[in-house]
Amino acid sequence: MKGMRKFSKYRLKETLICLVFLGFFTARSHAQIGTPPIIAVQPLGLAVQNGGTAVLTTTAVSISSMKFYWLFNDKPIPTTNTTVVNVVVPLVGTVSTLTVKNVSSQSEGNYSVRIVNGVSSVTSSNAVLIVLTSTVSNVVNILSAGTGMVANGFHIQLSGPSGSNYVIQASTDLKNWTSISTNAAPTGSVSYTDAAATNLPFRYYRAMIQ
Repeated sequence: MKGMRKFSKYRLKETLICLVFLGFFTARSHAQIGTPPIIAVQPLGLAVQNGGTAVLTTTAVSISSMKFYWLFNDKPIPTTNTTVVNVVVPLVGTVSTLTVKNVSSQSEGNYSVRIVNGVSSVTSSNAVLIVLTSTVSNVVNILSAGTGMVANGFHIQLSGPSGSNYVIQASTDLKNWTSISTNAAPTGSVSYTDAAATNLPFRYYRAMIQ
């Protein structure tokens, strides 16, 4: 009987140790459960006059905290003349804004953002920044404010010279462009919502003056 009690005591200790290790690994595995960040709004390309300021934005959502790393031609963006501001918008996500001041020909290229949370990371599509080296009077700007996904499609806010006709074009590969709307702009601004965007994983836009 003494041997049986001693044996049972050791078996009890071994069982408790196994339970402790099992609980540790279970808690650790649960801590790693989650999903990568989701980019709700991709950054949009734009054209800016030489010496001007370029503003690019993206919106992402995640169940855990995120960090945003903006890239220029797939490399960490220089901190000179650039600032990044991240703002949490309830029911929308985290909006990250990159501001590039005093742009020049060296600022021209592809801008993207790498978003990291505690699970994984995701990288946005490229937003092409074009720097205009000469004075252009008939420039159309796709405004960051007011531009993005809405309930019934992708909303575009345009600004340019008054009394013009804007032609909005769309593409899925940046090579083949299709005109999707022509809008008169008596006051210089136009709002347009692309309903077809709700059925596409991504789409690029550009606007021209007719």
